[in-house]
Amino acid sequence: MSSSEILAANRLAGNIALGTDIDPELKYGAGNALTSAGTAASYLSKATRGVLQENNMLYGWASGSTDKQEFAILSNTAGDDALAELQRKRMTPKFTGITVLQFTDDETAIRVAKDISNADFTVAANENQPVSLPNYPTASSHRRPGIPTLGSTLAHGRYVIYLHVGVRDDDVTQLTTLAEKTYRTQISLLDKLPSLSPAEMLKLPPDPDGMLRRALNPKAMPGVGGVEYFTLDRIGYYQANRKQHLNDALYSETGADRFTRSWGTELIRTHDEESAETLRNKVIDLLVPSSSAADSPPKLPDTKCAENTDPRLKDRFVDTGERKRFQCAVSYRRYVAVVEADQIQDAHQRAAAQYALLANSQIQ
Repeated sequence: MSSSEILAANRLAGNIALGTDIDPELKYGAGNALTSAGTAASYLSKATRGVLQENNMLYGWASGSTDKQEFAILSNTAGDDALAELQRKRMTPKFTGITVLQFTDDETAIRVAKDISNADFTVAANENQPVSLPNYPTASSHRRPGIPTLGSTLAHGRYVIYLHVGVRDDDVTQLTTLAEKTYRTQISLLDKLPSLSPAEMLKLPPDPDGMLRRALNPKAMPGVGGVEYFTLDRIGYYQANRKQHLNDALYSETGADRFTRSWGTELIRTHDEESAETLRNKVIDLLVPSSSAADSPPKLPDTKCAENTDPRLKDRFVDTGERKRFQCAVSYRRYVAVVEADQIQDAHQRAAAQYALLANSQIQ
Protein backbone atom coordinates (compact mmCIF):
# COMPACT_ATOMS: atom_id res chain seq x y z
CA MET A 1 0.00 0.00 0.00
CA SER A 2 1.38 3.40 -0.97
CA SER A 3 0.33 6.72 0.51
CA SER A 4 -1.27 7.69 -2.83
CA GLU A 5 -3.73 4.79 -2.55
CA ILE A 6 -4.81 5.62 0.99
CA LEU A 7 -5.07 9.34 0.13
CA ALA A 8 -7.25 8.51 -2.88
CA ALA A 9 -9.42 6.20 -0.77
CA ASN A 10 -9.82 8.88 1.91
CA ARG A 11 -10.83 11.37 -0.76
CA LEU A 12 -13.45 8.91 -2.02
CA ALA A 13 -14.80 8.34 1.51
CA GLY A 14 -16.32 11.81 1.55
CA ASN A 15 -18.50 10.84 -1.41
CA ILE A 16 -19.80 7.48 -0.19
CA ALA A 17 -23.43 7.35 0.88
CA LEU A 18 -24.20 7.02 4.56
CA GLY A 19 -27.03 4.69 5.43
CA THR A 20 -29.27 7.53 6.58
CA ASP A 21 -28.90 9.13 3.14
CA ILE A 22 -30.74 6.06 1.85
CA ASP A 23 -33.10 5.13 4.70
CA PRO A 24 -33.42 6.80 8.14
CA GLU A 25 -33.40 3.35 9.77
CA LEU A 26 -29.87 2.58 8.53
CA LYS A 27 -28.05 4.58 11.19
CA TYR A 28 -25.40 2.07 12.31
CA GLY A 29 -22.43 1.02 10.27
CA ALA A 30 -18.75 1.08 9.39
CA GLY A 31 -16.43 1.92 6.54
CA ASN A 32 -12.95 1.01 5.38
CA ALA A 33 -10.37 2.09 2.81
CA LEU A 34 -9.54 -0.44 0.09
CA THR A 35 -5.98 -0.22 -1.17
CA SER A 36 -5.43 -3.66 -2.72
CA ALA A 37 -7.30 -6.37 -4.59
CA GLY A 38 -7.02 -8.63 -1.55
CA THR A 39 -8.76 -6.24 0.83
CA ALA A 40 -11.38 -5.32 -1.78
CA ALA A 41 -12.25 -8.96 -2.51
CA SER A 42 -13.04 -9.52 1.16
CA TYR A 43 -15.93 -7.07 0.79
CA LEU A 44 -17.17 -8.61 -2.45
CA SER A 45 -17.09 -12.31 -3.20
CA LYS A 46 -13.76 -13.98 -2.55
CA ALA A 47 -13.93 -15.24 -6.13
CA THR A 48 -13.45 -11.69 -7.43
CA ARG A 49 -9.87 -11.26 -6.25
CA GLY A 50 -8.36 -12.41 -9.52
CA VAL A 51 -10.60 -10.06 -11.49
CA LEU A 52 -9.42 -7.09 -9.44
CA GLN A 53 -5.76 -8.05 -9.70
CA GLU A 54 -5.84 -8.64 -13.45
CA ASN A 55 -7.49 -5.28 -14.10
CA ASN A 56 -5.27 -3.19 -11.82
CA MET A 57 -7.76 -1.86 -9.31
CA LEU A 58 -6.49 1.52 -8.14
CA TYR A 59 -8.28 2.09 -4.84
CA GLY A 60 -11.74 2.01 -3.30
CA TRP A 61 -13.93 2.29 -0.23
CA ALA A 62 -16.33 -0.15 1.41
CA SER A 63 -19.22 1.05 3.55
CA GLY A 64 -21.98 -0.82 5.34
CA SER A 65 -25.10 0.45 7.10
CA THR A 66 -27.79 -1.34 9.07
CA ASP A 67 -30.76 -0.83 11.36
CA LYS A 68 -29.28 -3.06 14.10
CA GLN A 69 -26.33 -1.80 16.12
CA GLU A 70 -25.17 -5.33 16.97
CA PHE A 71 -25.02 -6.42 13.31
CA ALA A 72 -21.33 -6.52 12.29
CA ILE A 73 -21.98 -5.02 8.90
CA LEU A 74 -18.48 -4.88 7.39
CA SER A 75 -17.82 -8.52 8.19
CA ASN A 76 -21.05 -9.35 6.40
CA THR A 77 -20.74 -7.56 3.10
CA ALA A 78 -19.69 -10.53 1.00
CA GLY A 79 -22.56 -12.65 -0.20
CA ASP A 80 -20.61 -15.93 0.05
CA ASP A 81 -19.70 -15.64 3.73
CA ALA A 82 -21.30 -18.56 5.62
CA LEU A 83 -20.92 -16.94 9.05
CA ALA A 84 -22.46 -13.75 7.69
CA GLU A 85 -25.41 -15.72 6.40
CA LEU A 86 -25.97 -17.22 9.83
CA GLN A 87 -25.85 -13.79 11.43
CA ARG A 88 -28.34 -12.40 8.93
CA LYS A 89 -30.76 -15.28 9.62
CA ARG A 90 -30.51 -14.74 13.36
CA MET A 91 -30.99 -10.95 13.30
CA THR A 92 -32.99 -10.38 10.08
CA PRO A 93 -31.55 -6.89 9.62
CA LYS A 94 -32.11 -4.36 6.90
CA PHE A 95 -28.73 -3.32 5.51
CA THR A 96 -26.83 -1.86 2.61
CA GLY A 97 -23.26 -2.71 1.67
CA ILE A 98 -21.64 -0.33 -0.83
CA THR A 99 -18.23 -0.98 -2.35
CA VAL A 100 -16.88 1.57 -4.82
CA LEU A 101 -13.70 0.81 -6.79
CA GLN A 102 -11.87 2.93 -9.34
CA PHE A 103 -10.10 1.70 -12.46
CA THR A 104 -8.01 3.42 -15.12
CA ASP A 105 -10.71 3.87 -17.78
CA ASP A 106 -14.40 3.40 -18.56
CA GLU A 107 -13.87 0.28 -20.66
CA THR A 108 -12.01 -1.49 -17.87
CA ALA A 109 -14.72 -0.56 -15.38
CA ILE A 110 -17.43 -2.01 -17.65
CA ARG A 111 -15.49 -5.24 -18.06
CA VAL A 112 -14.73 -5.52 -14.36
CA ALA A 113 -18.37 -4.93 -13.39
CA LYS A 114 -19.44 -7.79 -15.63
CA ASP A 115 -16.67 -10.10 -14.41
CA ILE A 116 -17.38 -9.34 -10.75
CA SER A 117 -21.04 -10.13 -11.27
CA ASN A 118 -20.23 -13.39 -13.07
CA ALA A 119 -17.77 -14.47 -10.37
CA ASP A 120 -20.26 -13.63 -7.64
CA PHE A 121 -23.09 -15.45 -9.45
CA THR A 122 -21.11 -18.67 -9.97
CA VAL A 123 -20.47 -19.03 -6.21
CA ALA A 124 -24.00 -20.44 -6.03
CA ALA A 125 -24.84 -20.86 -9.72
CA ASN A 126 -27.49 -23.52 -9.10
CA GLU A 127 -29.42 -21.28 -6.71
CA ASN A 128 -28.84 -17.70 -7.86
CA GLN A 129 -31.43 -16.08 -10.09
CA PRO A 130 -30.98 -12.90 -12.16
CA VAL A 131 -32.92 -9.84 -11.02
CA SER A 132 -33.77 -6.83 -13.16
CA LEU A 133 -33.54 -3.29 -11.79
CA PRO A 134 -35.91 -1.29 -14.04
CA ASN A 135 -34.18 2.06 -13.46
CA TYR A 136 -30.69 0.60 -13.88
CA PRO A 137 -30.92 -1.79 -16.84
CA THR A 138 -27.12 -2.08 -17.21
CA ALA A 139 -26.69 -3.29 -13.62
CA SER A 140 -26.07 -7.01 -13.19
CA SER A 141 -28.09 -8.24 -10.20
CA HIS A 142 -29.00 -11.57 -8.66
CA ARG A 143 -30.42 -13.17 -5.54
CA ARG A 144 -31.06 -16.59 -4.02
CA PRO A 145 -34.74 -17.30 -3.32
CA GLY A 146 -35.29 -17.84 0.37
CA ILE A 147 -32.45 -15.48 1.33
CA PRO A 148 -33.56 -11.82 1.63
CA THR A 149 -30.42 -10.31 0.06
CA LEU A 150 -29.45 -9.08 -3.37
CA GLY A 151 -26.08 -8.48 -5.04
CA SER A 152 -25.67 -5.99 -7.86
CA THR A 153 -22.80 -4.52 -9.86
CA LEU A 154 -22.76 -1.43 -12.07
CA ALA A 155 -20.04 0.50 -13.91
CA HIS A 156 -20.28 4.28 -13.69
CA GLY A 157 -17.50 5.96 -15.62
CA ARG A 158 -14.22 4.66 -14.22
CA TYR A 159 -15.98 3.56 -11.05
CA VAL A 160 -17.45 0.14 -10.32
CA ILE A 161 -20.21 0.05 -7.70
CA TYR A 162 -21.00 -3.25 -5.97
CA LEU A 163 -24.07 -3.40 -3.77
CA HIS A 164 -25.09 -6.09 -1.32
CA VAL A 165 -28.42 -5.17 0.25
CA GLY A 166 -30.73 -7.02 2.60
CA VAL A 167 -34.26 -6.64 3.94
CA ARG A 168 -36.20 -8.39 6.68
CA ASP A 169 -38.55 -10.34 4.39
CA ASP A 170 -37.75 -12.46 1.37
CA ASP A 171 -39.39 -9.96 -0.96
CA VAL A 172 -37.81 -9.17 -4.32
CA THR A 173 -39.79 -5.93 -4.62
CA GLN A 174 -38.33 -4.63 -1.35
CA LEU A 175 -34.86 -5.69 -2.42
CA THR A 176 -35.22 -4.02 -5.81
CA THR A 177 -36.49 -0.80 -4.25
CA LEU A 178 -33.62 -0.67 -1.74
CA ALA A 179 -31.00 -1.44 -4.39
CA GLU A 180 -32.31 1.25 -6.75
CA LYS A 181 -32.45 3.84 -4.00
CA THR A 182 -28.90 2.95 -2.98
CA TYR A 183 -27.65 3.28 -6.56
CA ARG A 184 -29.45 6.60 -7.00
CA THR A 185 -27.94 8.04 -3.84
CA GLN A 186 -24.43 6.74 -4.48
CA ILE A 187 -24.27 7.75 -8.14
CA SER A 188 -25.30 11.31 -7.34
CA LEU A 189 -22.34 11.53 -4.95
CA LEU A 190 -19.86 10.03 -7.39
CA ASP A 191 -20.95 12.52 -10.04
CA LYS A 192 -19.51 15.23 -7.78
CA LEU A 193 -16.08 13.53 -7.54
CA PRO A 194 -13.92 13.31 -10.67
CA SER A 195 -12.04 10.02 -10.93
CA LEU A 196 -8.26 10.01 -10.75
CA SER A 197 -5.51 8.82 -13.03
CA PRO A 198 -2.50 7.08 -11.44
CA ALA A 199 -0.48 10.26 -12.03
CA GLU A 200 -3.14 12.38 -10.33
CA MET A 201 -3.13 10.03 -7.36
CA LEU A 202 0.56 10.75 -6.85
CA LYS A 203 -0.17 14.49 -6.70
CA LEU A 204 -2.82 14.32 -3.99
CA PRO A 205 -1.90 16.57 -1.06
CA PRO A 206 -1.08 14.46 2.01
CA ASP A 207 -2.29 17.16 4.40
CA PRO A 208 -5.22 19.21 3.04
CA ASP A 209 -5.61 22.48 4.99
CA GLY A 210 -2.43 21.83 6.98
CA MET A 211 -4.19 19.96 9.76
CA LEU A 212 -1.81 17.05 10.30
CA ARG A 213 1.23 19.26 10.78
CA ARG A 214 -0.64 21.24 13.43
CA ALA A 215 -1.85 18.20 15.37
CA LEU A 216 0.31 16.85 18.19
CA ASN A 217 1.87 13.54 17.18
CA PRO A 218 2.77 11.72 20.43
CA LYS A 219 4.19 8.70 18.65
CA ALA A 220 6.13 10.60 15.97
CA MET A 221 5.33 7.96 13.37
CA PRO A 222 5.67 9.42 9.86
CA GLY A 223 3.46 8.86 6.86
CA VAL A 224 -0.24 8.58 6.21
CA GLY A 225 -1.30 5.51 8.16
CA GLY A 226 -4.98 5.08 7.38
CA VAL A 227 -6.52 4.18 10.74
CA GLU A 228 -4.40 6.32 13.09
CA TYR A 229 -2.99 9.07 10.87
CA PHE A 230 -5.39 10.78 8.48
CA THR A 231 -7.30 13.91 7.61
CA LEU A 232 -10.87 13.66 6.31
CA ASP A 233 -13.88 15.81 5.63
CA ARG A 234 -16.97 15.33 7.80
CA ILE A 235 -18.61 12.56 5.73
CA GLY A 236 -15.27 10.80 5.33
CA TYR A 237 -14.81 10.94 9.09
CA TYR A 238 -18.24 9.39 9.60
CA GLN A 239 -17.31 6.64 7.15
CA ALA A 240 -14.18 5.81 9.13
CA ASN A 241 -15.78 6.41 12.56
CA ARG A 242 -19.43 5.60 12.05
CA LYS A 243 -20.40 5.91 15.72
CA GLN A 244 -19.68 9.62 15.38
CA HIS A 245 -22.37 9.85 12.71
CA LEU A 246 -24.86 9.62 15.56
CA ASN A 247 -23.48 12.96 16.80
CA ASP A 248 -24.09 14.74 13.51
CA ALA A 249 -26.37 17.35 15.10
CA LEU A 250 -23.51 18.77 17.19
CA TYR A 251 -20.96 18.62 14.38
CA SER A 252 -23.43 20.31 12.04
CA GLU A 253 -24.27 22.96 14.63
CA THR A 254 -20.61 23.83 15.12
CA GLY A 255 -19.77 23.70 11.40
CA ALA A 256 -17.16 20.98 11.83
CA ASP A 257 -15.76 20.31 8.36
CA ARG A 258 -12.28 18.80 8.75
CA PHE A 259 -11.26 15.95 11.08
CA THR A 260 -7.69 14.81 11.69
CA ARG A 261 -6.21 11.99 13.74
CA SER A 262 -2.51 11.90 14.57
CA TRP A 263 -1.67 8.76 16.54
CA GLY A 264 -3.96 9.50 19.46
CA THR A 265 -4.60 13.22 18.94
CA GLU A 266 -7.82 14.32 17.25
CA LEU A 267 -8.08 17.79 15.73
CA ILE A 268 -11.36 19.27 14.46
CA ARG A 269 -11.94 22.51 12.56
CA THR A 270 -15.21 24.29 13.33
CA HIS A 271 -17.03 27.31 11.92
CA ASP A 272 -15.67 29.92 14.32
CA GLU A 273 -14.25 30.48 17.80
CA GLU A 274 -17.65 30.34 19.52
CA SER A 275 -18.40 27.03 17.77
CA ALA A 276 -15.03 25.67 18.90
CA GLU A 277 -15.86 26.52 22.52
CA THR A 278 -19.19 24.71 22.20
CA LEU A 279 -17.55 21.61 20.75
CA ARG A 280 -14.69 21.69 23.27
CA ASN A 281 -17.16 21.43 26.13
CA LYS A 282 -18.99 18.46 24.63
CA VAL A 283 -16.58 16.51 22.46
CA ILE A 284 -15.12 14.27 25.18
CA ASP A 285 -18.62 13.11 26.08
CA LEU A 286 -19.00 12.06 22.42
CA LEU A 287 -15.68 10.28 22.14
CA VAL A 288 -15.69 8.76 25.64
CA PRO A 289 -19.29 8.36 26.88
CA SER A 290 -18.21 6.77 30.19
CA SER A 291 -16.24 9.62 31.78
CA SER A 292 -16.16 12.00 34.71
CA ALA A 293 -14.64 15.47 35.11
CA ALA A 294 -10.91 15.72 35.83
CA ASP A 295 -8.66 18.66 36.71
CA SER A 296 -7.69 20.90 33.80
CA PRO A 297 -4.07 21.96 33.30
CA PRO A 298 -3.11 24.95 35.45
CA LYS A 299 -2.66 28.22 33.56
CA LEU A 300 -3.94 26.71 30.32
CA PRO A 301 -7.09 28.44 29.08
CA ASP A 302 -9.87 26.92 27.03
CA THR A 303 -9.31 23.34 28.21
CA LYS A 304 -11.60 20.65 29.60
CA CYS A 305 -10.37 17.29 30.91
CA ALA A 306 -12.07 14.04 31.87
CA GLU A 307 -11.25 10.59 33.21
CA ASN A 308 -12.38 7.53 31.29
CA THR A 309 -14.47 5.51 33.75
CA ASP A 310 -15.26 2.59 31.45
CA PRO A 311 -14.57 -0.51 33.63
CA ARG A 312 -13.43 -2.40 30.54
CA LEU A 313 -10.40 -0.10 30.36
CA LYS A 314 -8.69 -2.34 32.93
CA ASP A 315 -9.34 -5.48 30.90
CA ARG A 316 -6.52 -5.88 28.40
CA PHE A 317 -8.57 -8.46 26.48
CA VAL A 318 -11.40 -6.00 25.70
CA ASP A 319 -11.19 -3.50 22.86
CA THR A 320 -12.14 -0.06 24.18
CA GLY A 321 -11.11 1.77 21.04
CA GLU A 322 -7.54 2.33 22.24
CA ARG A 323 -8.77 5.04 24.59
CA LYS A 324 -6.46 6.13 27.42
CA ARG A 325 -7.48 6.88 30.98
CA PHE A 326 -7.45 10.71 30.70
CA GLN A 327 -8.57 13.02 27.90
CA CYS A 328 -8.19 16.78 27.55
CA ALA A 329 -9.98 18.92 24.97
CA VAL A 330 -8.31 22.23 24.14
CA SER A 331 -9.62 24.92 21.79
CA TYR A 332 -7.83 27.67 19.91
CA ARG A 333 -9.72 29.97 17.56
CA ARG A 334 -11.72 27.67 15.19
CA TYR A 335 -9.99 24.49 16.29
CA VAL A 336 -10.58 21.82 18.93
CA ALA A 337 -8.01 19.15 19.76
CA VAL A 338 -8.39 16.13 22.02
CA VAL A 339 -5.28 14.57 23.55
CA GLU A 340 -5.09 11.62 25.91
CA ALA A 341 -2.74 9.76 28.22
CA ASP A 342 -2.85 7.19 31.00
CA GLN A 343 -1.54 9.70 33.57
CA ILE A 344 -3.20 13.07 34.22
CA GLN A 345 0.17 14.86 34.22
CA ASP A 346 0.96 13.46 30.77
CA ALA A 347 -2.47 14.51 29.49
CA HIS A 348 -1.86 18.04 30.81
CA GLN A 349 1.55 18.20 29.16
CA ARG A 350 0.12 17.04 25.85
CA ALA A 351 -2.70 19.58 26.08
CA ALA A 352 -0.16 22.35 26.68
CA ALA A 353 1.97 21.15 23.77
CA GLN A 354 -1.07 20.99 21.50
CA TYR A 355 -2.16 24.49 22.50
CA ALA A 356 1.32 25.79 21.74
CA LEU A 357 1.28 24.11 18.33
CA LEU A 358 -2.02 25.77 17.42
CA ALA A 359 -1.00 29.17 18.79
CA ASN A 360 2.38 29.13 17.06
CA SER A 361 0.76 28.11 13.79
CA GLN A 362 -1.57 31.14 13.99
CA ILE A 363 -4.47 29.21 12.48
CA GLN A 364 -7.24 31.53 11.34
